[in-house]
Amino acid sequence: ALVHIRWQLLRDYVRSGRFRELIQDSDYDMMDRGEDADMIVFKMGEREKTFFQKLGMDTGIKKVSFREVAEKIMARKLNSEGFEDPRERFFLDQYKKRKEERRIAEEKAKAEKKEKDKEKSPRNEPKQQNGTSQLETVAEEGFPALDLNSNELHVPGSTRKSSVFNDSSSYATTDRRLSTLTETDRSVITDVLQDDVTKDILNSCQSRRSTASLRMRPRRLDTVNGFDFDEGEDIAIADLKSHKTPRRIITKTREMYNIACVMCGVVPLRQYVKQCSGRYVNLNNVMMSAQSIKPIAISLVMDARVVDLDVSENNIGPLGTMYLSEMLTRNDYIVELNLNGTYPGKEGLRVLSESLTQNKSLEILRLESNKIQHTETHLINSLIQNVRNLKELYLGHNAIGYEGGCALAKCLEENTTLRVLDLQWNHIRKESAAALCKCLSANVGLRTLDVSWNGLGKEGCIALATSLPKNSYLKSLCITSNRIDMLSLRFLLHGLVRNKTLQSLEMGQNPITTEGAKAVVRAVQSAKDTSLIRVCLDGISVDEQFMMFMKELFDKKGVRVTHGDLLSMANSTEQKEHDPHDLNRFDPVMVLVEYMRIDNLRLIDFFQYLDTNSRERLSKSDFREGVANLCLPLTEHHLDLVMEKVDLKRDGYVDLEEFMTVHREVSRQITQRTTKARSKRKEDEGLVSLRKILKEIVEKRNKSHREKASNRSTNQGRDHVITKNRTLTVTKPSLSAQHG
Repeated sequence: ALVHIRWQLLRDYVRSGRFRELIQDSDYDMMDRGEDADMIVFKMGEREKTFFQKLGMDTGIKKVSFREVAEKIMARKLNSEGFEDPRERFFLDQYKKRKEERRIAEEKAKAEKKEKDKEKSPRNEPKQQNGTSQLETVAEEGFPALDLNSNELHVPGSTRKSSVFNDSSSYATTDRRLSTLTETDRSVITDVLQDDVTKDILNSCQSRRSTASLRMRPRRLDTVNGFDFDEGEDIAIADLKSHKTPRRIITKTREMYNIACVMCGVVPLRQYVKQCSGRYVNLNNVMMSAQSIKPIAISLVMDARVVDLDVSENNIGPLGTMYLSEMLTRNDYIVELNLNGTYPGKEGLRVLSESLTQNKSLEILRLESNKIQHTETHLINSLIQNVRNLKELYLGHNAIGYEGGCALAKCLEENTTLRVLDLQWNHIRKESAAALCKCLSANVGLRTLDVSWNGLGKEGCIALATSLPKNSYLKSLCITSNRIDMLSLRFLLHGLVRNKTLQSLEMGQNPITTEGAKAVVRAVQSAKDTSLIRVCLDGISVDEQFMMFMKELFDKKGVRVTHGDLLSMANSTEQKEHDPHDLNRFDPVMVLVEYMRIDNLRLIDFFQYLDTNSRERLSKSDFREGVANLCLPLTEHHLDLVMEKVDLKRDGYVDLEEFMTVHREVSRQITQRTTKARSKRKEDEGLVSLRKILKEIVEKRNKSHREKASNRSTNQGRDHVITKNRTLTVTKPSLSAQHG
């Protein structure tokens, strides 16, 4: 408020041109046009009324000259009976003391300067007589010396540095002295003014005086009652216009980080050194501690490049959070800060909420998976209320709970700046969920709200039914997995069809069944003013009728709906015939071992039967051909399992040694199972069933071979010759053919 702006600050800001910035920062505005120049235009609030009442001014005015306000303030401070604060009297005493010290110092400086001027000037200078004209008197007092016997203007070096040509307060004094000149002196001046140098100097003075801005040079009140309000200023008022702010010394972030690591005794982090020169720094899960984060915070204080800082999944604790918070009070370039899984604790959140009030750039803050309890919700509320630049806040996977949800709902009713809020997995149920949903009717800032994986239930849906029609700002709502059943869905749809701004609705993983999914689609299709363009029903099974409704909704309003599995409704069920030779439930290697035992085959004979190419090793294709010839119903998956278990060397082939090793191990397992079953006076049902299936397969194959053999025997000149590896059919020539 302007009550705390002392007159000297007000006057200096006006002269330097910075008063405009001061007013804008305080919600005031300065008009600079025509007759309204130097006027303060403001809104009359409570603090303004109190301020003008203390100054004895009218509280109904809309604009006032700042000079009038300054005079009132000065008069109030100089009134001996008007000091309400003892600090004001102390300020006045200190001001008088410093004013006297400054006066003594100025007198001493003038005396020294005068002595130096005397030493430089000629010693045989003639003394002034009583008959000296008033023009020469004016010249001696500081006006440029005019030589009446020549046409040149001589300006001594000390005179050129005089304040006559720099201080506007001397213009009136010079004009008053020139007005008292005699006619003779006026004629002399007329002749002298013909000189070009004299014209330039005097015209420059006149133009500066005529064009001096009233706004930049208000009425001088420095000498009222002996006060000097210029005392104690770092920069002289006359030099404020020409003052230039020194250039900022820019140090590279990487160099600053290396220096900070040496000072803190920390080994530099390679990931940060690589990324600190870019706009995004990702330090997710790099095992940092509070001591490791300190040099990073120091290096980012003066950094102007990094806009996204991710330190998630690092246990930096409260101390590390404090380091980053202190950095953010000076850094106005970081836009997004990720503190997921950093466990800032209560103290860290308190310092963070206090520090971010001084930051002007942070818009996105992530605090997920930090075990935030309901006792720390007031710190979250402080963040939402006081950090005006904060747009997105992510608080998922915490434990805000019942009390925290209620407190957060009260804060959201008054908030107007937050745009995105994520509260998933926070144990918000029943009354707290209802309070959170009810606050949407008064909230005008939120655009996206995520309360998934909580427990809205019936209470939350009833609150949404009353708040959604009143809310005209929310764009996206996520209520996935919130215990919404068919009864709760009725209330939710009642409010959904009356909302005009919601564009995205996610409500999957809720027990609303297929009928509930149909009800949602029909409700959206019947809504007149809905803005929905996306509805998510993931995890909810649907049927053919739902698909028809969904297609109609898309054709009519362009709303896309995602859903779960499609249920097939068949009128008749086909019964599959039982396959008694199904071997899917048995180990395929055990099937081969038992087959060799039942068919009375030795291991080496079975190996040679499969090795048709005599390579002394078997590939997967060899197993496939051999199993097919033996009529064993093994699938491709079974063959993959056989190769995985038998190929011990993992070279893609099975040799005899590997086959023997696996055969020995499987035979031992079969023996153990048989022994264990006999000890219980039972039989191993699995082995019995497998052997029965294999016997049937062998008998069926042998029967098929006998039928083929009998058919071949009827053919004359044909006989069967059994070779080592295969059963081959060899045709012998007949006797008639031999004699012929």
